[in-house]
Amino acid sequence: MTKALLMSIGGGVLSALLYLSVVTGGMGALILAYLAPLPLLMVGLGYGLRPFAAAATAAVVVVGIFGGILFGMTYAVANGLLVAVIVRQTLLARANPDGSLEWYPPGLLLVVMTGLGLGGLLVAALLTLGDPGGLEGSVRQFLVMGFGDAAAGTGGDAESGVTQVIDSFSQIFPGMVVVSWLTMAIINAALAQGVLMRFGRNLRPPMRVTEVELPHWMPMLLAAAGLLALVGGDGQLGYLALNVVIVLLVPFFFAGLAVVHAFAGGRQARTLLLVVFYFFLLVSGWPIALVIGLGVIEQWAGLRRRFARTGPDQES
Repeated sequence: MTKALLMSIGGGVLSALLYLSVVTGGMGALILAYLAPLPLLMVGLGYGLRPFAAAATAAVVVVGIFGGILFGMTYAVANGLLVAVIVRQTLLARANPDGSLEWYPPGLLLVVMTGLGLGGLLVAALLTLGDPGGLEGSVRQFLVMGFGDAAAGTGGDAESGVTQVIDSFSQIFPGMVVVSWLTMAIINAALAQGVLMRFGRNLRPPMRVTEVELPHWMPMLLAAAGLLALVGGDGQLGYLALNVVIVLLVPFFFAGLAVVHAFAGGRQARTLLLVVFYFFLLVSGWPIALVIGLGVIEQWAGLRRRFARTGPDQES
């Protein structure tokens, strides 16, 4: 066996073990399961698509043997398919006339990943069409099974409060699941690329946040989904459209981060500014809305390019 094949199989087995850790329960196991794509990404971004295919196959087989066929299929879709798309698009490049390579833009990669998430949301809606209440009804039933039993028998305000939380959270639950899935995939991809660069094994140069640029039609797509959510009201169409809007906010969030990084990059206290920014981003939720807003404004105002042209020597 070649070294690449051994690394691929080892990465696949490690990914499978991380994914299977979720059956043990607990918050620590959940974190390990979130890291399941990381070994696959390291194989794909460090060795290419064929070694990744070997790693993914090994992982699916291991998960299928120890977790069951359904668990293996879930892994294949949730991790294998998404990582395959990330690896393929990330390693796409075309040669320029001067011989240099033009790599696939990170903004388009975000759009492709978001499209995959939206596809999953649509499949879930189609699979639950025959259920009472459609996707919304199925989500609410799932949340009641998970959280409603904990409050059952408590009576009074406690049980009523849990019911209200379930009713509210069920409105955005599918979209938030997809957002979490995409966010962890992006974090894992960044970690994998960082480790590979540290050891000189990366096939592609680093993708920087400031390079994120979305297609000009993205705001129109977001507006159309928002309009459908308003027109659809409390029906299944409105419910699905609302969750589509939530998923579509992901690329705008990263476009907003590009603006923030471009602004900080033009200042002498760049590191301090970014540390303070990410601190507030982690401890408070409101900066997320601000960053998304910046991402939307960026599509028309071109803030990222303006800030990128401003260097520390130009500060007043």
